[in-house]
Amino acid sequence: MSGCVDDHGRGDMHEAVSECFSKYPFAKGTAYKRFNCIYQAHAHYGPDAMGAQYSLRLQVDLASLKVGQDVDSGILTPEEGKTTLRWVTEKAYAQASQQQAWMAAQPKRN
Repeated sequence: MSGCVDDHGRGDMHEAVSECFSKYPFAKGTAYKRFNCIYQAHAHYGPDAMGAQYSLRLQVDLASLKVGQDVDSGILTPEEGKTTLRWVTEKAYAQASQQQAWMAAQPKRN
């Protein structure tokens, strides 16, 4: 996933997300808090900081919250959670790319 648009990964949103990573390890008991913190940072700074893929990234954030719940409850191990997050992210971006390609191929209407 590309970095934050705000100041090319050096802005306020990037700093807020970095704090989430350092404050909440990806482990049982803190995974949901980690992803909730990231989601809150993304929602706070909004599309100007996140760029054109804002809604897609928020969807990935919401899926991450579910993975965090599953890791915290023991349904998934942290390693399984990481695998699930990679799959969700890759699938979301692949679908978005296909949709963008399809829309670009449509005839322009005047």
